[in-house]
Amino acid sequence: MRNVLITGLKNEFDKKLAEIFTREGYKVFALGEEKIESVFLLPLDINNAAFMLNGAGFIDLYIDVSDERGDSDNFDVRSGINDQVMKKLYNINVIKPMAMLEAFFPLLESGETKRICYLTSAQASINETRGTTGYGYKMAKAGLHQFLQITRNALAPKNYTIRVFDPLYGEVSASASAEAAFNYFTRGRGVERGDKMRDDENNLVFRDAFGRQHSW
Repeated sequence: MRNVLITGLKNEFDKKLAEIFTREGYKVFALGEEKIESVFLLPLDINNAAFMLNGAGFIDLYIDVSDERGDSDNFDVRSGINDQVMKKLYNINVIKPMAMLEAFFPLLESGETKRICYLTSAQASINETRGTTGYGYKMAKAGLHQFLQITRNALAPKNYTIRVFDPLYGEVSASASAEAAFNYFTRGRGVERGDKMRDDENNLVFRDAFGRQHSW
């Protein structure tokens, strides 16, 4: 049986994703307080959770569901930048995920699949951003993308793979989005026309709940 860690059960998407993995025969661990059938709950404190999870011995799939927005993140360059809001969202969406990966990484090293999954948004894509507000969230996710690129560079030679997913909150139901995420997180990516130079695993991309690929 493969072990899956989900870093939170904060919203409906997180809970549906946990339910789907248990339905498909995975052993699911999650940081949270709300009980979900067949999901093994871990403390919200990262270090305590890592200590408790050591008993499982390994993680095959690591799924970070951090995706924090803020009602105060509604300023633009003409109204004035709120650096405190930006720092808060950066800490939640970048610094904390970095710390969590470091805490749980020894368990990933012991697993077979070695797959790391994160949530993001096409709103953070430099090429696709159309809005004039939401600096904090969008810049934080752009920072997460850079972190993932550097992480991939270091871990790819050790057979790690990365999946990045936009759940399209507000556009797609939590159930449908979680099903799409499960399919993307668990499948492999093929080699185009047998050409190893076009191996899709070598490209760090992200897809949304409709299966569309987005640019960084």
